[in-house]
Amino acid sequence: MKYILCLHIILVLLIIIAFSSSTLSSLEESWTLFKRIYNKQYNSIDDEQARRSIWEKNVEMIQRHNLEADLGIHTYTMKVNQFADLTFEEFVKKMNTLKINDQKRENKKFSIPSNIVLPSSVDWRTKGYVTPVKNQGHCGSCWAFSTTGSLEGQHAKISRNLVSLSEQQLVD
Repeated sequence: MKYILCLHIILVLLIIIAFSSSTLSSLEESWTLFKRIYNKQYNSIDDEQARRSIWEKNVEMIQRHNLEADLGIHTYTMKVNQFADLTFEEFVKKMNTLKINDQKRENKKFSIPSNIVLPSSVDWRTKGYVTPVKNQGHCGSCWAFSTTGSLEGQHAKISRNLVSLSEQQLVD
């Protein structure tokens, strides 16, 4: 098992080295395309250089992750999106708007009835109960996205018809 893991790691490193030898012009083109697609404008040359450095690190991390996913190490792939020029801390600060009050809640433990056998995992995507990923942007209404996602899945399970619901209607 350790031998196979070592081979996987060596393969990933070799592929990363091959990717890192790609031309600077390709990286420059990707950066320009990223800025154009996501309408990115920076206040100064220094700010743009800092954002590009963060973006390059994130792109490298995404490529490494996806190579590992191809090797079966991860079960999902990643893509560059509008947040690729942010550090993790900046992303959390910008997007994590949920504020939980400190009010004490009664602890209730859920226990599964003894006559029910549950599977170790369920992938609702394979059953056709999950709509494509939606972009909530900066609206801070994650509750609406989780609500529609849950309702979409339950509706699809019952009706065998997957319908994408509107988060905006809940917010309004």
